Amino acid sequence: MIQSCLSGPVQFRSLLTMSQQFDICKMENDGNLRLIEGAGDLERARTRVKKLAAFSPGEYIIVNRVTGERISIKSPVKQIVFQIGYDEKDLNSRAELFRRCGHQVMSVADNEAAKRALTSIQNVDVFVVGHTAPEETRKEMVDWLKANFPKVKVVALIPSASRQLPSADFNIVLNDWDEWLSLLSAATS
Repeated sequence: MIQSCLSGPVQFRSLLTMSQQFDICKMENDGNLRLIEGAGDLERARTRVKKLAAFSPGEYIIVNRVTGERISIKSPVKQIVFQIGYDEKDLNSRAELFRRCGHQVMSVADNEAAKRALTSIQNVDVFVVGHTAPEETRKEMVDWLKANFPKVKVVALIPSASRQLPSADFNIVLNDWDEWLSLLSAATS
């Protein structure tokens, strides 16, 4: 009989499932474990938990079906992304993407709103400056952020590689999401 991470033994599983030595479970808010899926080896289980945690943060448990050993993996604390957007549609789209990746997001529509909001905010892990405002407006915001929050990384979204903001820590061409997500990860670590 194979023991599942859920309460009680598992009587029968398909041959495919039987070849998987590890259960991947998620700890629910009520303390119960919810079986997510199986994995053939520990490395695959850990890799899968990383991907799951990126979109659904929390505590995951990898259970060895043979030995009963449990490995707990907790998602890192949510990183705080503060974005200045200039365009509400783009602002909302990015906020949703960041949240899906497990980040806490604060958004404002312009430079003045950002300055007002930041007078009462203690912790920010990364700033994101949108691409739709005139370059001078965006440059002014990046310079202000670097002067007032020198230890926090600033990511500037840019319409093309030729229009970078030199003061920003990272310049990312709009819609290059693979680069964007990898740099966001680097900026918040």
